[in-house]
Amino acid sequence: MKRHFCASAFVINPINKKILLVKHKDYDKWLQPGGHIEEDETPEEAAIREVYEETGIKITILGERFPREDDLVRPLGIQCNRKENGDRHIDIIYYAKPNDLEAPLKINDESLDIRWFTRNELEQLPVFPDVRITMDYILRNYF
Repeated sequence: MKRHFCASAFVINPINKKILLVKHKDYDKWLQPGGHIEEDETPEEAAIREVYEETGIKITILGERFPREDDLVRPLGIQCNRKENGDRHIDIIYYAKPNDLEAPLKINDESLDIRWFTRNELEQLPVFPDVRITMDYILRNYF
């Protein structure tokens, strides 16, 4: 069993409370942008880079730096996702806001589509259950 460390971000527009999701090619489901952490990269840097690569959106990671100012932002959570081959993707999850609310979305070759969605729209989409659960938690506690 291999372990792959990843980082992702639930990007929420603070004005209209919409979430930015990508339709993943391999899963054919909508999920938060993210991917593998590269060598010499922090999880925060990976989440910021992955969101930009997958959507064209620059973000600010939100959350508490604890206990010192130079420490990293405390993640929202850490998920352990099993792959069919037995490997594990350990995903360090953040919540974030876009730096430019008017920035155009730019799709890349890893995704079938990218869009902003309201919480109600998630009910009609093929998403993993944790996407709805996490968005509810973020909206209830941070926005």
